Amino acid sequence: MNSYRILLLDDDDFILAALRRELMSQPYVGHEGLEIEAFDSPAAALARAREPDGYFDVVISDNRMPGMNGIDFLKAFRKIQPDAARIILSGHADMEDMMRAINEAHIDFFVAKPWHEYDLKSALWQALRDYDLRYENRRLAKEYLERFGLRHQLKRKNKYQLMIVDDDPHVLRALQRELDESYSQGAFGLYQLEAHAFDHVDEAFRAARERQFDVIICDYAMPGMNGIEFLRQFKEAQPDAVRILISGMADVDVLVAAVNRAGVGCFVGKPWRDYELRASIDRALTHRELELDNHILADLLRLRSKH
Repeated sequence: MNSYRILLLDDDDFILAALRRELMSQPYVGHEGLEIEAFDSPAAALARAREPDGYFDVVISDNRMPGMNGIDFLKAFRKIQPDAARIILSGHADMEDMMRAINEAHIDFFVAKPWHEYDLKSALWQALRDYDLRYENRRLAKEYLERFGLRHQLKRKNKYQLMIVDDDPHVLRALQRELDESYSQGAFGLYQLEAHAFDHVDEAFRAARERQFDVIICDYAMPGMNGIEFLRQFKEAQPDAVRILISGMADVDVLVAAVNRAGVGCFVGKPWRDYELRASIDRALTHRELELDNHILADLLRLRSKH
């Protein structure tokens, strides 16, 4: 990759100019350089993304814009370019906005306006790092498919391992009962789960040293360590696990921290609706299955290339 391609979207031309100036100034983000294209119209940005040479590694979008807000724009952009990292840059976000940004647009980071240089460049740097990992994984997987064409022979997991962490035993039992009824025999969809419940983070961390987990569901308000800090540390130990935060007392700041610090892929409110919980887990498992396919193919390619 010669340089990273960044798409900027904001209906304010002054903001676009300031963003471009900030990203192109020292300290530089991305040692390979940045190519920046700026748009003040969501329609124009989407049209560009559909062009053969209109691919981007990261898209940074304002949220409150006339015609189409940033969340709906990022949802549409994701259908065109699913691998691009997505960042919302906004001075306005309420609970509904943040929940849609996490659960529908699947943003990677949220940066508040007016932004601090550190926050903006840190989010972009991490987004580019994550993009590089996904890009390399998919490149290896594609190469294997082209050379050996054995995707249909991949062995999928019999059961996905799910961790539930909540200090309330009633919530733990309710979650585990719901998941056992929904996924123990593949009753909903193609996935089967083996759920492991923990009412203390220390027990959960001990289990993580002995077993790889595919999905983590964690409460936010827990004694000793809140759910965001737990998921942040768990992300370092098992970065491929999909992280879901549940809470009945989260506010906008909590959700922003959940995205930026812990890389949460989904948020479920308490009390939850059964279909919302299952939909969130199904999305997590779909993502996890694709990632596992890529890992398996990449490992097979490395192994066969040695012989």
